[in-house]
Amino acid sequence: MAEVLHVLSGAAIPFGPNGAARSAITTKRMLTGPIVVTRVGIEGDEQGNKKTHGGPDQALHQYPIDHYAAWRSELPDFAPHLTAPGAFGENLSTRGMTEATVCVGDIYRCGTARVQVTKTRHPCWRLNVRFGVARMSHRVQESGRIGWYLRILEEGSLGAGDPMVLEHRPHPDWPLSRLIRALFADPLNYPLLEELGALPELAGSAKDVVIKRLATRTLEDWRTRMETPG
Repeated sequence: MAEVLHVLSGAAIPFGPNGAARSAITTKRMLTGPIVVTRVGIEGDEQGNKKTHGGPDQALHQYPIDHYAAWRSELPDFAPHLTAPGAFGENLSTRGMTEATVCVGDIYRCGTARVQVTKTRHPCWRLNVRFGVARMSHRVQESGRIGWYLRILEEGSLGAGDPMVLEHRPHPDWPLSRLIRALFADPLNYPLLEELGALPELAGSAKDVVIKRLATRTLEDWRTRMETPG
């Protein structure tokens, strides 16, 4: 059974080289009791860069605890970061769901809330700083253990122990692993991009990426997103 293990939130603080940026990736804390979720997420949960994080299409970030064992094995020197949920800045730490089993547009009932899968994370340089690994953003992206975002279709409350009950799967041929292939592993596969861009449930920010690639027939520069600012 897929279930929520923990619900987390955090405040944005100065982050990165010289504290020039802001992020809540290091401040996520586990919340107790039923937690109210609204169209824009959990009250008090903050994003350091609202241009690329947060908003209705990215109200909650979900990350599988199922991936933590692999990360501890691959990064034994950084295992202290991986002893508790929240290492990847997630709001929902879950068991029993991965990018291979979750599809774009999936609708889940969790507690009294109803949520929908909109896109995967686009790993950024904040992961490099968080883990102290220069190319952690690249490692996360290449691993496919990325996590994903949810929009809130029905506001309500959810908490640790609540099952994630699949109510509707409009695109069973679009598991998130295929989306990851289209966006990151085979990023100039134009027929695949056209199919992805036609999914109405896809988050607007991901759709914008697809539209631009199809229009320009080029890949956007990932360095600003993935490389730690000097």
